[in-house]
Amino acid sequence: MTSIERQSVGRTLSVIAGATIGAVIALGAATVPALAGGPLPYDLITPPPNVNIAILYNEITSGSSFYTANGTKVGSTSVTTDTPILRYVHTFGQIDGMQWGVQVIAPETNFINSKIGGTDLPSNSGFAEPQLSAFIYPYSDPTQDAYFNVTYFISPAVGAYESSAALNASNNQMVNNLEIGFGHRLFGPPKGQRLDFEVWLDGYIYGVNNNGPAVGPFTSHEHTQPSGQLIVYLPYYIHPATAGYIGLSFEQTWGGKSYLTSPIGNFDTGNRIDATTIGVNAGTFIAPTVAVQASLTTNVRVRGGLKNDVVFLAQIAKVF
Repeated sequence: MTSIERQSVGRTLSVIAGATIGAVIALGAATVPALAGGPLPYDLITPPPNVNIAILYNEITSGSSFYTANGTKVGSTSVTTDTPILRYVHTFGQIDGMQWGVQVIAPETNFINSKIGGTDLPSNSGFAEPQLSAFIYPYSDPTQDAYFNVTYFISPAVGAYESSAALNASNNQMVNNLEIGFGHRLFGPPKGQRLDFEVWLDGYIYGVNNNGPAVGPFTSHEHTQPSGQLIVYLPYYIHPATAGYIGLSFEQTWGGKSYLTSPIGNFDTGNRIDATTIGVNAGTFIAPTVAVQASLTTNVRVRGGLKNDVVFLAQIAKVF
């Protein structure tokens, strides 16, 4: 039901120096999650009609290396963030048997460490772009853990952003995000100890940041090409009475090339949204209307961004 998209809780790590074309130095884009964050296994379960769901997340990331777009490693790096996220979901009555609803997501990114290549970079913590969303379930068969979800997100460019800061909570770009999720039981008895399969696919289209980093005496316009995201979960339900599960995850992002346009020319920043991530996750209902989930992931390959050694996400949800 959600993509805590990495672009919304991510930030640009760009250093622009000097006043001539040759003085533009790119240090890529770091992404957290979630695109992170990101949906967790319970997010695919069709919620009941006419309910409210309040969800609190906290995501901590830590990266100690940076990789350019061509794969060159930049050491002496330490970037740590702490991102609390509030999410509210409301569902309505079904339409032709299909459950639907709306949601709003509000992340806040706080930079704890911000050093790349031995250089301490100025950071700008604060609220990232909020996400406004509507979703629908064209297909749902809880007896087989079979669900098909379609969700649309729009993120207005209203988050914390300063063109002079190297690390920003917001990328100052409107983001349109279409997400589809599908899951099904692989083996094991329905509602017994069983292994499920989930796949999520997201596409992102970005607006233009018209207050980009300075290129010489000029303000630039920052453009980001469309990007994609694939997430696969394999949750194994070990305690069916509480829907308790442990599982594995795989994630791949691609695209997101960033470039600047200015009166003195166009420049590739080197920023990309290109990361391979693996992880473990777990969840359970601790009461009939209260669920908790957590995930621990690591980037195994990154191009054009920060390589996170650890991304820890904890979530608690209350249905009322």
